[in-house]
Amino acid sequence: MNNAAPSHAKYGWEGRGKALLKLIHASKIYHDSGVLALRDINLHVAPGDYVSITGASGSGKSTLMHILGLLDTLTDGQYLLGGADVSCLPPKTLARLRSEQIGFIFQGFRLLPGMTALENVALPLALQGVPRAERLERAQQALARVGLSERTTHRPDQLSGGQQQRVAIARAVVTKPSVVLADEPTAGLDPEAAEDVLGLLDGLHQAGHTIVLITHDRAAALRAARRLYLESGVLSGG
Repeated sequence: MNNAAPSHAKYGWEGRGKALLKLIHASKIYHDSGVLALRDINLHVAPGDYVSITGASGSGKSTLMHILGLLDTLTDGQYLLGGADVSCLPPKTLARLRSEQIGFIFQGFRLLPGMTALENVALPLALQGVPRAERLERAQQALARVGLSERTTHRPDQLSGGQQQRVAIARAVVTKPSVVLADEPTAGLDPEAAEDVLGLLDGLHQAGHTIVLITHDRAAALRAARRLYLESGVLSGG
């Protein structure tokens, strides 16, 4: 297999380069358990960055992903997204920003089993109110860019794990988000499929997308331009 990172020309990605994530003295305490999951974190992700964050189980990686993805809120500190403070926004506003600004790639794919690959990729566009013809065209283009133009009518159970993750990547970028958050995207995949997924992330970065990769896999983390480490809720590294 060719391990060279794919060029963005091959995949046709269109990076927006407008993302800017910034955490300022950010902490998260789960009051029901008393757990301090994140401790005074300062994080700056510039437009076009490719940042990896590694850490052991229980280090706070999932909490950090939820904060960055607007799925949870801070106890203390600030979170700036595109220069705007989103720390204390109401849930409806956070949901809208999440839909418009953030593309998610999850460990378990999270594809809807009753939908085809095309329908799964088009779903975020439908939720944004994009007309049907346009969203199907954009979904087809996204699937072609991850090498699945021949699998558009397949449902998740008809696809391999690697193919399902490629569908998930197409779904993450079809809305042209400001930032892509990848949470353990290679977990459970065989080495060849994992390499394909990392190659697609390389292509996104080369096209100008801003990527935050959260992983326990140090080899995967080395693909990023900047590598950070999370331990007991404390973030370190360059």
